[in-house]
Amino acid sequence: MIMPRMVLVTGATGLVGEGVLRRMLGDDPALEVFALIRDDTSWARLSRSLGALAQRVVPVRGDITLPGLGLEPLVRRRIELQAAAIVHAAADTTFSRTLERARAINTAGTQNVIELAAECPRLDRLAFVSTAFVAGRATGVVAEGDNGAPAGWVNAYEQSKYEAEALVRSSGLPWTIMRSSTIACRDIDGEVTQINAVHRALRIYHRGLAAMMPGDRDNPLDVVTATFVSDAIARLTLDPRAVGRTVHLCAGRNALTLGELVDTAYDVWATETAWRKRRVERAMITDPETYRLFEIAVHQTGDPRLRAILTSLSYFIPQLALPKVFETTAAEELLGIEPPCSREFWLPMLMHLQATNWGHSTEKAA
Repeated sequence: MIMPRMVLVTGATGLVGEGVLRRMLGDDPALEVFALIRDDTSWARLSRSLGALAQRVVPVRGDITLPGLGLEPLVRRRIELQAAAIVHAAADTTFSRTLERARAINTAGTQNVIELAAECPRLDRLAFVSTAFVAGRATGVVAEGDNGAPAGWVNAYEQSKYEAEALVRSSGLPWTIMRSSTIACRDIDGEVTQINAVHRALRIYHRGLAAMMPGDRDNPLDVVTATFVSDAIARLTLDPRAVGRTVHLCAGRNALTLGELVDTAYDVWATETAWRKRRVERAMITDPETYRLFEIAVHQTGDPRLRAILTSLSYFIPQLALPKVFETTAAEELLGIEPPCSREFWLPMLMHLQATNWGHSTEKAA
């Protein structure tokens, strides 16, 4: 009897992980998947979403922060004997975490996955889902390789993922590192199913709660769709040409500029009668030094709400003033396609946020 090809996916209940699961199972009718889950509720939601595909998914209870992923011994042994590939997509993507907390999940958690992978004799691939922003404060063209440390990072998330990449590279395993850019929406239809830092920042400017943003109108701002990222991960995990490669799942040269993205946002908001009546001033795109002085002035006013808003922005918005273009040569070579242009989905994404009141309408309906 020929054993089915088995893949372990961590973070399977997340936006990217679920997409990877769906694409892998859809592409290969013989494939079966171990899905690492935290609780029964998560699995119930995932299985409903997958429909008939869930019949080929084996949910296993575990936690990447625990030794052995917290798996029961017999379950762990089964995974070790059967897993031909591991997709490590689980991560804490909250930018405001302390470095200690970010490392506990993103760095130490990756080490736990590596230790499990080392015990899998049939393993052909450890696919690590990272972020393009391990480049941190670097500017210019960011290559698909080991980089990021010299310039430092904007937040602990970026640093913890960079450190996790280093662990993967030194593991001695057949690895592929796939760096996602910031995900704006599910697909080119613009549907937003998970609110992130980009959406929260847009909400702040939509409400007129911040008067400035750092950067330059001509700086590229790289965003992608979840479907593009998930499909690419699913394909590259099983592509033998991708072993030992680092690839950027980014818009790259197809990214729009900060000015284009901001102008489009204000054009959409201007269609709202209530927004026009509030006479919200358009935020000024300014140089980093002027923005820093703006932050100082706000913190000195003593207004706790504005201070909290600027603090929340501080974990993400400095990237706007660090112009970088992510090289996508390796990704395009392996995938045979260009990444989607941000222009295709940015406007639909803004309209979806507007129609759902930044996801609140969708949550209420659910």
